[in-house]
This record gives sequence, structure tokens and C-alpha cells, in this order.
Amino acid sequence: MAFLLKFLLIFAIFGAALGFLFNGRSSDSAKQGAAGGVLLAAFGLLQLFCFGILAIAGIWLVTRIF
Repeated sequence: MAFLLKFLLIFAIFGAALGFLFNGRSSDSAKQGAAGGVLLAAFGLLQLFCFGILAIAGIWLVTRIF
């Protein structure tokens, strides 16, 4: 659980910094960048989770075949 929170926090900080620097240097742009960073991190974690499930299913299938 700590990994998930750290991952989301790192992406939120990175998104806020990019939003602040490249989108007008206001607190609203930093908030929008942080929200975008969290969404990007959540999507990446979902993909990682699905990849893990598929890997486990593939290993299970290979053990059943051989």
C-alpha cells in the first residue's frame, strides 16, 4: 500500500511541477497538473496490475500444458 501512495504522490508532484512551469505559473495550473499526474499514475498502475494478472495466467497455462 505504501508503494501505491508513493507512486501516486511522485506522479502528482511531477505533474504539479510541470503544470506550474508550462501552464501559466498559477496555483490552479499546479492543481490541474497534479490531478493529471495522479490520473496518469492510476492508469499506469492499472496496466501494471493487468500485466501481472496476464503473466500469472500465462504461467498457469504453460504449467498445465507441459
